[in-house]
This record gives sequence, C-alpha cells and structure tokens, in this order.
Amino acid sequence: MHSDLMLDAVRAEAAYRAEELRKAGRSAWAVRARRAARHLRASRADVDVPKQERREAARETAGVGETAR
Repeated sequence: MHSDLMLDAVRAEAAYRAEELRKAGRSAWAVRARRAARHLRASRADVDVPKQERREAARETAGVGETAR
C-alpha cells in the first residue's frame, strides 16, 4: 500500500513538471514571436531604432561606505 501511494505521488509530480515545461516552452515561443513581429512593424514604419547598448553596473553602491557608527 505504501508503495502505491509513493508511485501515485511520483506520477503526479512528473505530470506537474511536464506541464510546467510545456508552459515554459510556449511562453518562450510567444516571446520570440512578439519580438519578430515588433521588428517587422518597426521596419515597415521606417523608424530608426537605436542599437541597444550594454550598460555597466555602477561600481559604487549608494551609501555603503558611509554607515553611521
């Protein structure tokens, strides 16, 4: 009986994880499709979109070295 409950729990966990993976795959596909559509709309509108540049993180954090003692 105990092994039957464990088997049911493992099957339920496997089904849950499989569904989560399917959802993640669909959302990744949707993101790529939206990005492609946005690119097509921008090219048809003849709008110059500046190239995205990588921003550097600030080296200093706000007020960390100035703590009150």
